[in-house]
Amino acid sequence: MVAHRFALIIKVQREREDNLQAQFIKAQQYFQQAEQKYQGLANYRTEYIQQSQRQGSQGLQSRQYSQYVNFIGKLDQALIQQARVVHQAKAAAEQRKQSWLKMQTKRKALELLVQRADSAALQILERQQQNLSDEYAGQQFYRRQLSQQE
Repeated sequence: MVAHRFALIIKVQREREDNLQAQFIKAQQYFQQAEQKYQGLANYRTEYIQQSQRQGSQGLQSRQYSQYVNFIGKLDQALIQQARVVHQAKAAAEQRKQSWLKMQTKRKALELLVQRADSAALQILERQQQNLSDEYAGQQFYRRQLSQQE
């Protein structure tokens, strides 16, 4: 009853919800990729330090040591930048998730409202039908009484 009047609105809500869900999935994937890249950089830094320490036990020239320190510094900067990217990606994914869940809640509330309105409309219709039926039965009884009196 009421549902057909709100079908378009519910359809639009579902499309928005699906769009927000897709945005959340993309943001979550980007976050995971950023986190993997950060872990890869951190692992590379650790391995590089370990390898340099093994080679350093044989002795390093000052130039090699300077290059080593500069490279570790660049790796540290890359890790700091990637940590920022991870943090921003995580925040964006969480924001997208909240938007999606909010839209989902709105859609469910609208569907519940429509369901309740349909239920109320059905009850009104049933009462009207019962009243008509009662009125018809009353008229039939009245007619029988009149015909018996004649």
